[in-house]
Amino acid sequence: MKEDLRYYRTRKNILAAMTVLLQTKKFEQITVTNICEEAQVSRSGFYLHYVDKYDLVEANLKEFRDQANQFIQMNAENSKTKLFLNMLSYLQSEGKLIAALISENGSVEVQNYIKRMMQENARINIFPRLDLKLESAAEIHYALLFLSNALFGVLQDWINRGQKESPEELVRIIDRLLAFEFKS
Repeated sequence: MKEDLRYYRTRKNILAAMTVLLQTKKFEQITVTNICEEAQVSRSGFYLHYVDKYDLVEANLKEFRDQANQFIQMNAENSKTKLFLNMLSYLQSEGKLIAALISENGSVEVQNYIKRMMQENARINIFPRLDLKLESAAEIHYALLFLSNALFGVLQDWINRGQKESPEELVRIIDRLLAFEFKS
């Protein structure tokens, strides 16, 4: 049991260290040595958990993707506002590393992965529930790009600006933006 606690504590410290480092350094500048120093773990302790910093990020992204998919499937009848609110609340609590990776210091590869993940989730879980009259594969493709890039841009700016608005306030803003129509 003691070894299990040490294992999870070390993993938690490594994730927290990466999150802290991303507050002041770009992802590309962060080394395993930096992570180990910040987490106060040995390099061998780091390598017990991860192959490198990319493996650390990939493992965390997979966990985030799985949790997001599970939430969407369990709450299929919920509104888009509740979905967005739960995702923003997650980024403020357990998803702090994901939020740091979305920030301007995050990795472009990770950000593109998150956008692709958002597109796939929207294609499978959100678009079928919308009343969109999309007639071709090209329209669906561009609609997915439009939605995922717009939402990602809002998320990234919210994070970069220090999450000044509450998740509830940001969801209200997003909801109003997604419901706009042109006046005649």
